[in-house]
Amino acid sequence: MRPAPSPVAAGLSALRHGKLILLLAVTTALLGAAAAVPLMPTFHETMTRTLAGDDFLRNHPTFAPEDFLDLLRENGAAIDGARHTAGVMGLVGVVLQMFFAGGIVVVLGRGPFGFGEFVGPARRNFWHNLKCFFLLAFAAAAALSAWLGGVGFLRHKLVEDSPPGAPLRSLTGWILALGALALWAVLSLLYDFARAARRHAPSIGAWRAFRFAGRALSGSWGAALGLWLLWLVLGGAALLTGFSVTWSLTAVSRPAIALLAALQFGVLWLRSAVRVAAWGSYLAFLEPRARRALAEPEPDRAAAFPPADPAAPPACS
Repeated sequence: MRPAPSPVAAGLSALRHGKLILLLAVTTALLGAAAAVPLMPTFHETMTRTLAGDDFLRNHPTFAPEDFLDLLRENGAAIDGARHTAGVMGLVGVVLQMFFAGGIVVVLGRGPFGFGEFVGPARRNFWHNLKCFFLLAFAAAAALSAWLGGVGFLRHKLVEDSPPGAPLRSLTGWILALGALALWAVLSLLYDFARAARRHAPSIGAWRAFRFAGRALSGSWGAALGLWLLWLVLGGAALLTGFSVTWSLTAVSRPAIALLAALQFGVLWLRSAVRVAAWGSYLAFLEPRARRALAEPEPDRAAAFPPADPAAPPACS
């Protein structure tokens, strides 16, 4: 019997599912293109065969930023329309991610799969993932508000008499930021593992799935947080590298513009690849812990609150 791969190796192995990565990248690109549609007439009027358009194509270090600020100032209505459209497309993207996650947690790591094998679980698990998202939103709002509000207030009281460059300000600022990041890491792991619970218990509910995630992560929080941080750093480094490359390029001719567009899509592909790899790692990490988490009995409310004995005398208030 072959030993199970490590979570990191399983994540790298998940990258072989190129069609899944392509699906996520194409979906992101289409949503971004839809958000840019309200700006197309403005771009055509201000950028086509104009000096400003030439500055943008040549990525002029001085004129291009100035032309961009002029574009924002002179076309406020179009910019507002594009911003609202981007917000709607972002919401659609969140919903699609919840839909895709329902298929990813079932098919990933179990060999080749067809489109129908992916869409079926995605459709069945969508309502579960939606409920998990609302639980995450409520928990994040409560936990982060308590941390940022409580610790932020204490920090303000602690450093209010300190000079602007005092080390205490930097230290407490880092504690506040890193604490918020750690809280978000814990909540996001619970959220992802609650969605992954459908891989092992197809009919589990959202609330029970979060309890399942807590039991699965019990005793393994250090390794899980390390895995979360690993993919955060790798994904951030890949995206920053891709953005820095595309940001510094000039594109004057049609082939150069096509190459720049391909590189920009490559950045979206990198983002999607990192997400698929992270899911592969999480599922491999969960695999040996899922059986133990499902085997642990749920709290028995009947045992905790036994029914009253009809023959017993009433309790005094």
